[in-house]
Amino acid sequence: MKIGIIGALDEELIPIRALSSHLEKIERGQRTYWHGDMHGHQVYLTRCDPGKVNAVIATQQLLDFFEPDVLFNMGSSGALAPNLEVGDLVVATDAIQHDFDLIGWGMKPGEILFDVVTKPETGQLGFTSRHAFITDPKLTDLAFETARSLTLDEINGHKPAVYKGRVVSGDQFISSVEKAGQLLTTHNALAVDMEAAAIAHTCEINKVPFLCVRAMSDKADHSANVSFTDFLVAATDNYGKVFDKIIQQLGK
Repeated sequence: MKIGIIGALDEELIPIRALSSHLEKIERGQRTYWHGDMHGHQVYLTRCDPGKVNAVIATQQLLDFFEPDVLFNMGSSGALAPNLEVGDLVVATDAIQHDFDLIGWGMKPGEILFDVVTKPETGQLGFTSRHAFITDPKLTDLAFETARSLTLDEINGHKPAVYKGRVVSGDQFISSVEKAGQLLTTHNALAVDMEAAAIAHTCEINKVPFLCVRAMSDKADHSANVSFTDFLVAATDNYGKVFDKIIQQLGK
């Protein structure tokens, strides 16, 4: 099986690269990819950088160049649910682009349009729509059970818990408690980031199964005092453990 893996930051890919054998660096255009073997599978990794457009470009290029059978995404997210602590993992069940706004057209917050055409008989716009992009159910269940079975590195004395639920994404860094509360209320999401929904959207269009695992880098009320560097060291090690175990369990 060929597995594509995308992270927003290069640091998030380091533990996966460390677990890969026969690692090689591949340059395509302005993007760097890493190719290696893990438990009999071929893995292809790349950094997308923050933001939905960056995420879509990186995802589509990886799919076009290497044709993976599945695509995994990991990274940091902001907690929206008040019970989440720094370091907790969220395995995404679905993802919404929270900053896509056609409420004025009578759409739900985050609802996306497709196949927009003008109907010649009426002169009115016709379209289909999609609100949430669903992750692959089998991969999601496997990741959730796998992560819960592992001993994860503590962060600031907290042993990370594992949750399963919705994430939302947008081209915004959410830094206010009020905005986080609005996203929680509007979308009933556990966490917010800047890439996952765009990657999920791209994978669905290409009919490639998608898995997303996110670690919380801050609490919804911003009360936790953990440096991002300390968080990233432990979180990326936890990503490595989870993805290594998942890949061991995948069929050839």
